[in-house]
Amino acid sequence: MDCLECCGEHVSSFRPKTRRRSTTTAPPDSALRLELRPGELVLWDGRVFRLDSLRGVRARILESGASELREVPLTELRGVPSLPTAQLDQRAENVRGVEQLVWNKAQQRETVIREALTGDGSMTTRVEAAAQSLGLSARTIRRLITRYTASAQTTSLIDHVRGPNKRHRRLGADIERIIDAAIQTHYLVRPRKPMESVYKEVRRRCHAENRVTPSRNSVIKRIRALDARLVARKRLGAKSAESIALSTPGMLEASEALELIQIDHTLADVMIVDSVHRRSIGRPWLSLAIDVATRSVLGFHLGLEAPSALAVALCIEHAVLPKNRSAAAPEAEMTWDMFGVPKTILVDNGSEFHGEALTRGCAEYGIALTYRPVARPRFGAHIERLIGTMMGRIHLLPGSTDSSPTARGSYQSENEAKLTLAELNEWLYLEIAGAYHHDIHRMIGTTPAAAWAKSLARGTVPVLPADPARFVIGFLPIVHRKLQRNGLFFERIRYWADVLPAIAQPTESLLTRYDPRDLSRLYVLTPSKSYQAVPYADVRRPPITLAELRFAHAELLREAKGSINEERLFAMHARQQAIITDATKATKAARRRKEPQQRRPAPLEIPATAIDYGKDVIPLESELWGSEQ
Repeated sequence: MDCLECCGEHVSSFRPKTRRRSTTTAPPDSALRLELRPGELVLWDGRVFRLDSLRGVRARILESGASELREVPLTELRGVPSLPTAQLDQRAENVRGVEQLVWNKAQQRETVIREALTGDGSMTTRVEAAAQSLGLSARTIRRLITRYTASAQTTSLIDHVRGPNKRHRRLGADIERIIDAAIQTHYLVRPRKPMESVYKEVRRRCHAENRVTPSRNSVIKRIRALDARLVARKRLGAKSAESIALSTPGMLEASEALELIQIDHTLADVMIVDSVHRRSIGRPWLSLAIDVATRSVLGFHLGLEAPSALAVALCIEHAVLPKNRSAAAPEAEMTWDMFGVPKTILVDNGSEFHGEALTRGCAEYGIALTYRPVARPRFGAHIERLIGTMMGRIHLLPGSTDSSPTARGSYQSENEAKLTLAELNEWLYLEIAGAYHHDIHRMIGTTPAAAWAKSLARGTVPVLPADPARFVIGFLPIVHRKLQRNGLFFERIRYWADVLPAIAQPTESLLTRYDPRDLSRLYVLTPSKSYQAVPYADVRRPPITLAELRFAHAELLREAKGSINEERLFAMHARQQAIITDATKATKAARRRKEPQQRRPAPLEIPATAIDYGKDVIPLESELWGSEQ
């Protein structure tokens, strides 16, 4: 049973009575976030406690009716939801389908509503000012304040529009094809042509195919719905389109911790080795997140894969959540006390930062995702300096490639490489937590650790996701898969769980998330808007990464021996692993594919049984969906 359900009795008995909000109180925190302010209610071990104080990455909590304080890790705390879990998940998923204009309107409302909650003067005066600013009645403003107070999310301020979905097109596939073709040939071209030429071309093509011509408004609406950046690039050219289509941030200022962080990637200037043969497998990618006000490193991610949306999500996860103590760090030292949900994240314009799951996920947790102007490196100066600092220290490691072949000289980086990916990850933890955070930073005149502590002493309150597991899953890639009579299929692998028939009917499409680092399970969105883990149908299969699976698929295509199925994919994967394990001289590419296996999470534990998996399965009648009774 979910810990939130089993502790519902404690929540209702311990939650303070609702009272009128003071004119000086801060705006409510998001229902998806946990504000670490003394006095806040938190969940620990399925019970409700009140937060007393913070001690680094640990918290002191007090249970109702008890006098003894408990000290527990911050990673074990959960938020007490002000709304049902299903309703929170519903909002998180629905926000992905919101039109941009509607989303912008909700964000504008959020700014005004927050001002009404925190401004000066009486509540009546602030409500009237908000009503005038938004062009709404005072009664509507009070209703919006009630919704936002219950759950301070942007989605709580979205209007519930009745009627048919305006984004749904009803002209039919053939007419839509004609309109799209006319737009491509008569609008997204240079020299520029007017919209009227597109309608004339649509009318000509419909007449040629003996079809009914759509109205002029239908054609114009589809033109105006085009992405502004695409239109500007196609009709004006890349340089002329910059000033029209590129959003740029304002002044780069931050006075307190967690106000603004920057994230960027770099290819680390060091060769690493695999953990089995200790031979070079190339250079890893390093993602870093820096807090601008304190110059503290909030988090990092080290991996062999090129920058992707997943790498960004893992870097944000490491930045937001309290850090696990390094195995190499002494118990009393080397703590990394920087964590929390930032207000704004500044990134460059790489494709990995433009995924819808990332942008809307950040918005749902109250994080403003801002993009640096193209060809304006000064807007990313803080993260660029941090990368330079880290690379300077990495240059002292064995296997360093230095900053250029000239600087490297005759040094043989591959031959001198000594550290594995896990060991480099451990070294970075110690370098950041033990050295960088305690060195005087020239730009702020103190150490990052001291600057962070001063910001917290001035009143900065770190905020955590109320449910870290849901926070991480919410950033995983999404696919839609139809439920078949024998389970779900993804990348030719069959998945099954006994609850699937209760989640959906055969042929029904399911929103499914997957972790490219470990495909041994999928995460399916249920009707209650929670996620259900679905493992392999054949639990004997070993965990496999998406890259390894696709490499095995490519090898089978190259051999061109019959159809490709799950059995042949895993057989090919097993052959490849045997070659990598037994070979005395593995290639660098093969060792890079092997290395992620050393970093996988533990697979699902399946209890031992006396079942003979070598025999054919005889299904029960109840398992044959759609069969005649």
